[in-house]
Amino acid sequence: MNEEYDPQQENRSVPAEDSNNSDQQGKGPSNDQTQKKVIFILSYLFGILFFLPLVLYPNDADARFHANQALLILLCAVIGEVVFGILCLIPFVGVVFGILCGLLGLVVLIACIYCIVGVAKGECWELPILGKFRLIR
Repeated sequence: MNEEYDPQQENRSVPAEDSNNSDQQGKGPSNDQTQKKVIFILSYLFGILFFLPLVLYPNDADARFHANQALLILLCAVIGEVVFGILCLIPFVGVVFGILCGLLGLVVLIACIYCIVGVAKGECWELPILGKFRLIR
């Protein structure tokens, strides 16, 4: 409350360039960025749609990254479910493989959520173990 009134600050004008930039910064992400995020999230939500970012954004490095991550998650889920599904047929120890199959499903869900949060933040988070593999270059 000890601030003094400065008439020069009241008459200060903002250059046209700065006023346009401040308006755009206040609005948040552009429509194209939001659309990309939605496509990337869809590729994680529905594993079979891993190719969607590649089709819509063929020259985008982020699209290749997220398509690769989604494909890796899909392959782990399918291969793991098939292997554990077959091993569940073994008498007595099949129960253990059934539990492992359920745990695999939980790990896949956590991996998808992890990647979706990264997309929502606008960052490319690599999966801890699978992220090192590049099936889509």
